[in-house]
Amino acid sequence: MNQTNSNLDALQTTATVGQPVPGLAVSSPLPLSWIIGGIVLLAALAIAKKTGLLDRIRVFFLQTREELLKCSWPSRDELRGSTWMVLVAVGLLGLFTFLADLILGGWLIQDILLKEIGGAKG
Repeated sequence: MNQTNSNLDALQTTATVGQPVPGLAVSSPLPLSWIIGGIVLLAALAIAKKTGLLDRIRVFFLQTREELLKCSWPSRDELRGSTWMVLVAVGLLGLFTFLADLILGGWLIQDILLKEIGGAKG
């Protein structure tokens, strides 16, 4: 800590009048773009309050919360069972799609139809 203070003192004493000292520049606490953005946001909120938009949003969230309280949520065991059912169903559907593509695409189309059509033309 003392070394930092002594470095700052050395910078202050060696700087000439009118030149900024590195690390000691004083700026405004907020950038101008943030101030303008805050003013625009406050104006938009004031307009939304006057038109009743904020009240409608508040009512929407209250009604949403009320509806979610009416829902019956599954227990951990029910959720685990449903998850396994979905995973098994997806696996079976993937296996069926793979086999159907292998049989219909590889065997039926490639081996039988294309050889028969190609053999008839040749």
